[in-house]
Amino acid sequence: MRLIDEKVILRDMIASDVEDRVRWETIETEWLGWDAPWENDPANVYYVPFDEAALRRSCAGKLSRAREDDEPRASFEICVNDAAQTHIGWCNSYRIDEQCFYSPAGDRLAIGIDIPPAQARHKGYATAAWRLFIGYLIENGASEVYTQTWSGNIRVLGLIEKLGFVEIDRKQGIRHVRGARYDALTFRLTKAAFEKLNQE
Repeated sequence: MRLIDEKVILRDMIASDVEDRVRWETIETEWLGWDAPWENDPANVYYVPFDEAALRRSCAGKLSRAREDDEPRASFEICVNDAAQTHIGWCNSYRIDEQCFYSPAGDRLAIGIDIPPAQARHKGYATAAWRLFIGYLIENGASEVYTQTWSGNIRVLGLIEKLGFVEIDRKQGIRHVRGARYDALTFRLTKAAFEKLNQE
C-alpha cells in the first residue's frame, strides 16, 4: 500500500528499510534525544538497551506478511516523493487509555512520527506525512486522533499546533530529560477539525 502527495510517499516496509532502522538506532542517533529520550537514558529504571536482533526479527515478521491494500495499517515508512524515493523515517499509531497512558487495550488512537536524518527536517515532510496518515486513519473509521510529546520538544510542538491538535492533558514535571523536568503532554485532533483545516 502507498499513500502519496507532492512531498512524501507513505508505504509498507521493504527489505532495505531494515538497515536504515539499524543505522538510526546505532549510528545516526541524534533523534533519540527528542523522541521519548527518557526511554533511552541508562539511568532510567525502565531503560531497555537497543537489541538489534529483536529489531531484525520484528522487521522480518512485517516483511514476511503479504497484506492486501484494504487491510488496515498501524504504521507506514516515509519516503521523499522524488526520483530516488529516499527513506527518511516512519509514522505509527498506538493505543492510550482515558488517563493518557500507553495501553494496548486503550480506546484512544494516538500517533507518532520519526524522521531521523537531520537533513530531511524542516522541509515539510513531517507535516505532509502526518496529513496523509491522519487522513488515512479517519477514512478507516477514526473519529479523533491523539498524539503525545514532552514540553521540551519544541520542534514537534510546532507540527502538532500546525495540524490543529488541541492539548487535553498535561502531567507536570514527570519527564526527566538531560537533568531537567518537563511536562508530559497529550493532544487531540477531531475529524471535524482535521477536515476543516484541510478545506482552508
